[in-house]
Amino acid sequence: MAEMIPEWFTQGPAAELQVWRALRAHLPETWTVWHSLSYSSIISPEQSPGEIDFLCYHRDHGLIAIEVKGGELRFENGRWFQDEHVLKRSPFKQVTMAGCALATYLCQKWEVQTLPFPIGHLVWFPSVSRLQEEPFEGAGTTLYAEDLAHPEQSLLRHLKVTRMTHRGPDAAYLKAALTPVTEYRKDWQQRRSLADARLTKLTLEQARTLDAFSQFPRLRVRGCAGSGKTLLALRRTFQLAAQGKRVLLICFNLLLAAHLRRLAGDTPGVRIEAVNDLFLTLLGRKVTNDPEFWHQLAKDVVPVAATFAQEAVYDAVIVDEGQDFSPLVWDAVKVMVPPEADFIVFYDPAQNIFQRNLSAMPEFPWPEAVLTQNCRNTRAVGMLLQPYAPENMIIPEEAPAGERPEVYSATSRVAIRERLHALLTRLIGQEDIPQGDIVLMGAHARQKMMLEAVERDFPEIKYFTYRKFKGLEAPVLILIDVDERNPLWDVSARYTAISRAVHKLIVLNLIPETSTSASG
Repeated sequence: MAEMIPEWFTQGPAAELQVWRALRAHLPETWTVWHSLSYSSIISPEQSPGEIDFLCYHRDHGLIAIEVKGGELRFENGRWFQDEHVLKRSPFKQVTMAGCALATYLCQKWEVQTLPFPIGHLVWFPSVSRLQEEPFEGAGTTLYAEDLAHPEQSLLRHLKVTRMTHRGPDAAYLKAALTPVTEYRKDWQQRRSLADARLTKLTLEQARTLDAFSQFPRLRVRGCAGSGKTLLALRRTFQLAAQGKRVLLICFNLLLAAHLRRLAGDTPGVRIEAVNDLFLTLLGRKVTNDPEFWHQLAKDVVPVAATFAQEAVYDAVIVDEGQDFSPLVWDAVKVMVPPEADFIVFYDPAQNIFQRNLSAMPEFPWPEAVLTQNCRNTRAVGMLLQPYAPENMIIPEEAPAGERPEVYSATSRVAIRERLHALLTRLIGQEDIPQGDIVLMGAHARQKMMLEAVERDFPEIKYFTYRKFKGLEAPVLILIDVDERNPLWDVSARYTAISRAVHKLIVLNLIPETSTSASG
């Protein structure tokens, strides 16, 4: 598996996700791949913004810059069309300019006249079958949908005319040269990319836990928020699937299950479900308004779960966010695990916002693994989180500093909505933060949150309760109507909510009129 930088696909078009998955799955570990690498301001501050969708490096073959275009593509009368829209610039010229900018930068960085390896340029159309007649500018430098299955062969075919006479530098040398490019970019996307790259590094605790799975196939892993529990659950899932084993990965949260399925893609042998959805499927039921429905569902599924364990024959069952499972749910899940199967449970007792009885969790005859390092939040967010977090939570020294959280207070929800509207106008209009990077979060259902004006003016921004968003994270998080007097905002709720923020956090407090006046 190639080394991917950042390690996980954070955001981008669906076509880029297709290519990312293909490169990660089919390139061997001798390749290093950068995704969404900015080349703006490398040559001069006046250069227009731009990025390289993918940059692939191999010491024996060289460097390849790749521009990805999804949708329906065609070339007609000297112009490129994407889904019937005219592209402002040819994708081939776009990637050639990016590669030239990168080559110039590296020569300046290393103080050489020419690079010790070639830089190739490719355009990849992952949604299009190979064209019978390629435009002249794309002849021999275009990849298509069929190349997703064997990307290394396709990349090497492109580089065959530029065989290297000497071996290139180690990938670490190239990483060191490219780090300042992302580190000192001023725009939001590159600030985020840099922090993502730092935050997704495997910690020593995480590495030890991965090693422990081979020795203790049944294990509980207790970790603070942001310690990489979901990352490890997915990694172990991929490891077992690569060994030809069938893996069932379950969690409580519907949104988290959907997110994990997107990350896993079509990995053979892997099934990812929200636990109640799985129960509904096994029993063939639909949700009703009966207040006892979910309790009865968990009771009724136990005999069916025993049959499921015998027929499904999963080699491993992995549970993420185990503190969310009720004792009744645990009764059913334990039955679903075949006797010889691996059984791994990840949980955080400090995020027990549903007040579950954690003694119902499965117990194993050896100590649980413990994760104490918060690798999700920047140090700035971590400082605000610290008072609500477990005593053993650590923000690593190497974590990015991040931006200082903004905290505002008001005595009415109307005043908070006015502040929220002004903040969103600033973030989107002045700081160029995409609406899709911003999540609004509160304690009540959306219908009770007075967000009609916000939804009208900022339609792409989503609102969730912290219960619905558990296990997930947001690049920019705005907490609304935080009221410490309200039991819905107790310590575990604030800990859970604040820890969802990765890069930027804004808190809008609702306080009694007698306590203080609106501030900010």
